[in-house]
Amino acid sequence: MSNEQVDTQTRALELGAEKDIDPITFSVILNRFHTIAREMTLTLEYTSWTSILALARDFSCAIYDAKARQVAMMDALPIHTNSLHVILGSMVDAFEGEVYDGDVIVSNDPYSGNTHVGDFVTACPVFHEGKHLFWAVTKGHQLDCGAYEATSVAPSAKDVWQEALQLPPIKFYEKGEPRKDVINMYLANVRYKDMLYGDLMAQLGSIWNGRRRMIELVEEYGADDLERYVEAILDYADRRTSEQIQAMPDGSYVGESWIDTDGSGNTNLKVRAEVTIRGDHVHVDFAGSSPQGDGGTNGTRGVMEASAGIPLLCAIDPDIPHNDGCLRHITTDAPEGSIVKAKYPAATAMATLCPAGQEQESVWKALAQAVPERTSAGYGGFHCVPSISGVDRRGDEPAEWAAMFFNGGSAGGASKNADGWPLIMTSSGLGGLKILSTEMCELLYPFMIDRHEIETDSMGHGETMGGAGINIVVRPYGGPMDCHATGDGASNPPFGLFGGTPGIGGGNFREDLASGHRTYISSKGYLKIEDGQTWVGVSSGGGGYGDPLDRPAHKVAEHVRDEIISAEIAETVYGVVVDAESFAVLEGATEALRKKIRAERGPVPVVQPDRPDAATWLEGHMREGDEYLIDPQ
Repeated sequence: MSNEQVDTQTRALELGAEKDIDPITFSVILNRFHTIAREMTLTLEYTSWTSILALARDFSCAIYDAKARQVAMMDALPIHTNSLHVILGSMVDAFEGEVYDGDVIVSNDPYSGNTHVGDFVTACPVFHEGKHLFWAVTKGHQLDCGAYEATSVAPSAKDVWQEALQLPPIKFYEKGEPRKDVINMYLANVRYKDMLYGDLMAQLGSIWNGRRRMIELVEEYGADDLERYVEAILDYADRRTSEQIQAMPDGSYVGESWIDTDGSGNTNLKVRAEVTIRGDHVHVDFAGSSPQGDGGTNGTRGVMEASAGIPLLCAIDPDIPHNDGCLRHITTDAPEGSIVKAKYPAATAMATLCPAGQEQESVWKALAQAVPERTSAGYGGFHCVPSISGVDRRGDEPAEWAAMFFNGGSAGGASKNADGWPLIMTSSGLGGLKILSTEMCELLYPFMIDRHEIETDSMGHGETMGGAGINIVVRPYGGPMDCHATGDGASNPPFGLFGGTPGIGGGNFREDLASGHRTYISSKGYLKIEDGQTWVGVSSGGGGYGDPLDRPAHKVAEHVRDEIISAEIAETVYGVVVDAESFAVLEGATEALRKKIRAERGPVPVVQPDRPDAATWLEGHMREGDEYLIDPQ
């Protein structure tokens, strides 16, 4: 922790904390909790068996007190940690009066407060001298969870019974002893059970390691003093969050976003958010959103709570610890039966991807009206990130394989002071996910990555520009691979702000190498990729922020040199004329061109696009004889 951070915490404690809270001890204990959460994270990362956890890090670890209030998390995914308290609360309620030292409670049930069925939650209580003090919790996205097709994110699932095995809060361990029958029942209902047993034990190792470290912390400071400092940590985050929100202008602000498809062929479903700021409280109301869909693109309470808070937490000082003290200032709701808050037994397999992305996007658009300097342009959807699977025939015996392939991930949106980052994947993860290295992919799985590069002109343009999208080509060998496309944001691209332009949206297709024929599909759907064919993904860059004509001309010239943008875009959008050989800015021509563009175009829009189905990438890339399928199954 920097001296500035320590000083900030000291000032905050002096303003209203209990007089017997020592600021140095406060900082030490706060960072001890963060260190424990980080050790839990590394434990899970280093011991997992599947690439979705060990390499892509699609998991989160956190510490809660006995009241299920979040105390600390590190290197986690906000879609997880902004909502883990909901499912943990259901676990506490389910076993009220029957929580014992040595228990492990698990759940993946979306209707018990979980995000979606693919996220597997493990929690163990932390006792000291017979008193329950804390919870150690992990949430990991499973490679498979027993859906009717080989993916843990089934866009076309019609109900909870098609999307996966549903586990309401249930004990896998009781008083330190494994319930082998229950564990075996779980493993019998999932594919790749040996790998998933390894992941289960990695999650358990993580929470047990957290339990051990927290017991050491209690023994060092004493239970009473530690509980007192936990209250001070939560109060500190509470006070600082209160100050930040009170600095925002009171009022109600509305944003809208659109979902490409629901997994069953229905298109352009609306998500609407009304963000009301009053004093130090923010309420997000998703009334006015479309009714729940027929496929797996429906939201859960957990996703709704997380998505309402993610843009708000991005708009406050990042030094504020993200714990219950922040979350208590944000409330949210939606009509039951809407696409944001589906009614049982609707499938919600896609919830953390969409409508989560659109929920966050609509809140960001609303915040742009209230605090434009603290918001960002649109993030690319979780698109070109398929679940792929098949049979590996490279060894002595054929073996089934599967991977959640993050390498085609889209990019982040620009903000007032910074360009967006590539490969953010989704605003639900905010850069917490990783891609798999080409070498590891080709070692683990029977396919080749023929191309993996930045897609020129894929981002939204502005004074600050969105991160670049990705162009990736994957070719199987030794047999076909099943490709289940998951995500959204192809037809409805990431938005630009205050004159910034949208990202391209992008798309994915199967190409036959002999004939050149391409089969394009929507952001969700199934393709079988045979030998002699490739899967191609072109992901979107993030939205741009501010007037592109205000971007420094020398930066634009550098982007042309590096093939991040083309010379055509440099001229038509940025008004910058670049020498074709030296890549130097032609100053006189640039000044004249920018003046001409300003005079001809009129005022810049606050948000663009302002309508659904606005992407133009598909029509610009389909050729005669190609086909386009919506949500193929």
